[in-house]
Amino acid sequence: MSIMYRYPQLYDLLVRIVHGRSLKKRFEVIAQEIGENKKVFELGCGTAMVYPFLHRGSKYEGWDLNENFLAMARKRADAVKVFNKNIFDFDSYPDNDVILICDVLHHIIPNHPKLVEEALKRTKKLIISEPARSFKPPKILFPIVRLFTNILGDYDGINDSSHTLEWDYNKEKLQSFFQSMGCSKTITVGWDMIAVFDSNCI
Repeated sequence: MSIMYRYPQLYDLLVRIVHGRSLKKRFEVIAQEIGENKKVFELGCGTAMVYPFLHRGSKYEGWDLNENFLAMARKRADAVKVFNKNIFDFDSYPDNDVILICDVLHHIIPNHPKLVEEALKRTKKLIISEPARSFKPPKILFPIVRLFTNILGDYDGINDSSHTLEWDYNKEKLQSFFQSMGCSKTITVGWDMIAVFDSNCI
């Protein structure tokens, strides 16, 4: 687990710095797509950064395996319900209107299509946000980049960090992947692509 995943305040700060103004815009777009008075279930919720942007009438539940992140998420509001549970425990998913997956797929390669497929079976609407850019370094630099990732970068301590470095989806490839899974539309915000899957369109 890298330093940023050990300290949730540092993680949130770095995410805000890296994304800049587009982070707020991303969460606003996601909240708008979710709508009002919905039961929102977030997979790999982290510190529940999206929660303050949701409509006040929404009910929120999140799952993550990083207890440090969950502790910070619980401080956001009494209404935040987060649990230390594995997102691949499909049969335990709670009843929901919307499943949200932000910045998770690039951690779980090659199992990312499976997560999308199973989530679609268990919701009315699925919203996914992922970086539309490649993290894959040249082979000669792979050991150095992986070491940096393990110490200071995007290593969650749960999934093999080499999986993240296999993320090779630029905008065109990511849009193609989402479309192949049945998404009804994509929205680009900064370097992120938001995919919306509506059960009525799948």
